[in-house]
Amino acid sequence: MRTETGAADGRVQRGQERRRLLLAATVRVIGRGGVAAVTHRAVAAEAGVPKSVATYHFPAVADLLAAALSDSVDAYATALAGALPESYDTADLGRHLAAYLDEHGARCAAEFDLYLYAARHPELRPVLGRWHDLLAGIAGRFTSDPVAVTAFSAALDGLSLQSLLRDEPLTAAEIQQVVDHVLHRR
Repeated sequence: MRTETGAADGRVQRGQERRRLLLAATVRVIGRGGVAAVTHRAVAAEAGVPKSVATYHFPAVADLLAAALSDSVDAYATALAGALPESYDTADLGRHLAAYLDEHGARCAAEFDLYLYAARHPELRPVLGRWHDLLAGIAGRFTSDPVAVTAFSAALDGLSLQSLLRDEPLTAAEIQQVVDHVLHRR
């Protein structure tokens, strides 16, 4: 026999799971067709749920895109925390980024589309701020120079984009060389 609280907990859990499905589907839709391809119907079809589920959780497409951007930043922060040892160097960082780009290239391309979408929507700048805070935290382990921290953030964005545009992704050594140059001015 289920209690009222148990039933409510089950509904909350199902709602959270559907939300996760919708956000993952949004990134896949963007990966195939860009931000312009995102509609409630397209995302719901990709997630395998009725359109009404998408509109219930995200009343406007802009809500869906904002949540997908926020979720992407959180997912990368979690992946980074799980992949890097507690004490890491630029070689570890290069290996992680190269592996992440190789394994999640399509997702990274979709995230760049979201990133550019956010650049045109000032209300999403706090989410981009979280991304840059994450990168600043990484750079801060190697330097206290604010210019080097900004250069590191720009370099990682650029390295990620370059890796996506090449036939072969950047190697860990190539990434490490750039990171070393930016952070240590070699």
